[in-house]
Amino acid sequence: MPIRIEYVDGLPAEYRKNILFNIYTGLLEYVSPKTGRKYIVAEKKTWDTNVAPQGALVMFYCSAGFRTYTEHAYYQWFVVDEGVYDYVLKDEKGKKDVRVRLINLRPIGGGLDEKTLAELKAEIMNKGYLPSQYDPIETLYYYWIKQRVHEKPVAEEEEATAVEEEEETPEKQVELPPLPEPPKIKLEVEPASATASATAMAPTAQQPQRQGLVKIYLLSMRLPSRYLVQQVKFEGGREIRSWEGVAAEVASKLEGIRREAYDMINRAFAHVEDYGVWIAVTDEAVKEAEKVSEFVREKLKSLPLSQVKNIDIDKLYGVKAIPIYMEPEDARELLGVAVKHLSKDVEELEAKIKEAESQKKRKYLTQLEKDLNYKRALLEAFKKYLDTIK
Repeated sequence: MPIRIEYVDGLPAEYRKNILFNIYTGLLEYVSPKTGRKYIVAEKKTWDTNVAPQGALVMFYCSAGFRTYTEHAYYQWFVVDEGVYDYVLKDEKGKKDVRVRLINLRPIGGGLDEKTLAELKAEIMNKGYLPSQYDPIETLYYYWIKQRVHEKPVAEEEEATAVEEEEETPEKQVELPPLPEPPKIKLEVEPASATASATAMAPTAQQPQRQGLVKIYLLSMRLPSRYLVQQVKFEGGREIRSWEGVAAEVASKLEGIRREAYDMINRAFAHVEDYGVWIAVTDEAVKEAEKVSEFVREKLKSLPLSQVKNIDIDKLYGVKAIPIYMEPEDARELLGVAVKHLSKDVEELEAKIKEAESQKKRKYLTQLEKDLNYKRALLEAFKKYLDTIK
């Protein structure tokens, strides 16, 4: 089916532009020949971008600006569906919206927030797969599998207006490359609040397995940084980034909040760099995540942020532990890597303590010993949990 975007209002032309137009036609299974891990990968059309099969998803992204600063940004998803639509591409920088006419491209939404993406990743992992890092698998999974946008009639879309009215036709069933069969046991991501309540009632009743699957907590977090209050201005054609006045004071405190939050997270979660995730194995980690989230939000609310930037703190920032269930073999591999990292952390802290003792840095030594106690306790918890997996 031919597809096209016609610009009624031209895109910003006074800056250098970067345009991505990716056509995705399906989700496929890939098994690594080296590790045996199962991945969900995207089937992508890379040749003729003027034609796409009905039901395909199309990602459009355009940024315009300077080499180190984006002045305009447009991010939109479409599903290939017969029709002509008038639409307005919203500038995420709030400066210049662009009217377009879409040929066989029905708008379905923009990017997903980090919390939703983390929950989708957990759901995919629950089914025994890892999402490929080379394409937006979680977003494709959301629109195709969760929302099934390729089956929805045009009338359900409020953002786009059909230019020509057509007679009603039955919903079209679009055949997509099928997702691999999930495990026989249906898995659901448990809400953290429910898990926290169960923990309060029986803090030592943690069961490592459920119906043959291993329970692990995946950490979802978004922490503030000094770039939240960064000021950008142009002088003599040059971009200058700075923190001045109230912004400088707030920026310093934001970095302090971020560091404290990571210190708290390190006590209950292990960072597995090989997988790019933070994980935990005890129900107490849920409470710790809630404490970190509450700490971050309360600290942010105590700052004069409104004098620099208007943001919704509760919506933008937070920390949450998401329970996921894995096959024993996969869990053993993940936990084994976590134990290696934790063991290395313990060795490094022990070496630092010896150095601090020789240099008689008492204040630094006290903090190191405290960190070592937390890390040893965490390592022991991971080892015991790993031993219970059959």
